[in-house]
Amino acid sequence: MLSPGNLYTRKLIWPYYQPHKEYPTGGDWFTGYVAIGNVLVAFANIDVPGRTGHDFPNKFDKDTGLMTWFGKPNAHSAQPTFKNLLNGTTVLNMFVRWNSSDPNWYFLGQPESIVAAVDGISTNAAEATIQIDLSFNCNDAASDELFITRDEIKGTEGQRKAVLVNRYERDPQLRSEAIRIHGTTCAICCFDFETKYGALGINFCHIHHLVPLSEVEGPQSIDPKTDLLPVCPNCHAMLHKKKPPYTPEELRTLINSHKS
Repeated sequence: MLSPGNLYTRKLIWPYYQPHKEYPTGGDWFTGYVAIGNVLVAFANIDVPGRTGHDFPNKFDKDTGLMTWFGKPNAHSAQPTFKNLLNGTTVLNMFVRWNSSDPNWYFLGQPESIVAAVDGISTNAAEATIQIDLSFNCNDAASDELFITRDEIKGTEGQRKAVLVNRYERDPQLRSEAIRIHGTTCAICCFDFETKYGALGINFCHIHHLVPLSEVEGPQSIDPKTDLLPVCPNCHAMLHKKKPPYTPEELRTLINSHKS
């Protein structure tokens, strides 16, 4: 199953919707959206033009889960694609990205609700199209491999930690950029989920903050290149076995000492 909060390429997504068909080399699959049975599969670039040069002003607010999404040129609510979506005949599966040259798409999942739909909206890419405002569950749209689980956030200290960690782990743009820069192989023990689990493990890892968020106050600027690191769940847990957390170098030393 596709999991909200994970990254997928179009080629990896394809067999989930068309398991008995060969991967296409062109057609609607490489456009903004395509209806497959009772599912409308959508690919939306956020804050950047698409690779075809179409500049639709799609927006997504990671804090509220609200998204503004535009149809193709001349799209409107009377077309079967959107008529079926608005009356509940089809469900929307939304994939987004913040870099049009990145082959990976962040799976937002299905929206909780369609807030509004307005025809005849003019954009840089179309004289008239449909604008749809969507509301996504922020928990569903978050990375589903968060270090702190619900069972661990029963105390006051744990609750404070969960809020801080979740805020940044749920930023799909930071996570996507960290993976693009560093990959998904654990920077501590070199475990790779794709090597171990095949397609199930593609693009899976935890993202560790090198500067503990509990040591800073207020919103902080995070640089995925210098502040974030891909780690496996085991190493992520071991890094946080003490306060402040072990540094990656310290944990590597502990692992090597145990081996020797």
